[in-house]
Amino acid sequence: MQNADDQTEKISKIVYKFVALSGVQNKQVCEDLISKLSKLNVNDSIDSILVSLKDILGKGLLTVEQIISNADLIISLNPDKYKSSDDLINRLKWIESMNMEHPQMPLTENHKLVIKAFDNFNKLIGTQFDCFYTGGLMGYLATNHELERYHGDLDLFINEEQLPLLYSLVQQSKDFEFISNMGHKEQTGHEFKINYKGTEMSIGLFLFSRLPNNEVVLKDYYYQDQDKSNGLVVNESHLSGSYVSMLFSNTPREHNGFSYKMQSLEGIYYSKKGSRPKDEYDAKIIESYVDMETVNRLDNEKQNNYNVQNRTYDSNIVSQLDETIRNQSDDKNISQETTHQRL
Repeated sequence: MQNADDQTEKISKIVYKFVALSGVQNKQVCEDLISKLSKLNVNDSIDSILVSLKDILGKGLLTVEQIISNADLIISLNPDKYKSSDDLINRLKWIESMNMEHPQMPLTENHKLVIKAFDNFNKLIGTQFDCFYTGGLMGYLATNHELERYHGDLDLFINEEQLPLLYSLVQQSKDFEFISNMGHKEQTGHEFKINYKGTEMSIGLFLFSRLPNNEVVLKDYYYQDQDKSNGLVVNESHLSGSYVSMLFSNTPREHNGFSYKMQSLEGIYYSKKGSRPKDEYDAKIIESYVDMETVNRLDNEKQNNYNVQNRTYDSNIVSQLDETIRNQSDDKNISQETTHQRL
């Protein structure tokens, strides 16, 4: 593995070569870029270089031939991973398909953060909740596959009856903050999320209820026209008991010593196949671990599910929790204003 000085030297050659070819004459810009790239993990640095070159190409300051003829300079940063300009082109195409051209943070940093948030949240909630993680990250963790793409948040199905208990627990935590999205939520999305304080990572909550016949009802709450005075509305997806038994797994899993439950691999695969490029990619990662007979049964059983649209409520657990959070926020703002006036 190359040391930091070797990496910086190679990055310097890349930057000065392509800056010279593009006709830019600003030494400080070069030095700032070299400093920024040298602080990154080598693979994050290569990703950033590829995206930057694409942007410069789009401005007409470089040609494809100029980039390809100097691709060996980029390859030298990690010759074990990249052997040719085609490898670099394929990597750029993958970055584009994953919508990772301009992420909020480097990929390596994102992976560390999402795992830290995941472990710390599991440490907080233990196994006392009727909840199940979903989303692409779960497939990677369940199959012990290294993380590859960017993860913007975590997604968690939770029984809505336990929202007050979860809110109370989060309120006592120094690491997490419970947020309501009800003031601007449309028909789909998270009613509530839990921010990992001081970071870009959060846990988005998907709400459900359980019926006596083992049916599970997924719920999307919103205020009509995003105005609380118009009343609370919910769209419901009723899932049959047989469908639910294949969709959610009650078998606890463990990561870094903390237990959690997640949607079944078959459920994750079924929701991702035939979808967006990044979802298709996630599906391919777990495909060999998936029981395709169960996937087919999910497809067949889906016909027994049904939807109920635009059910209205005067008040329920969601509107009550939203009100609690709003009042808590108002009290905090008043306290801060009073303190400021005294000072």
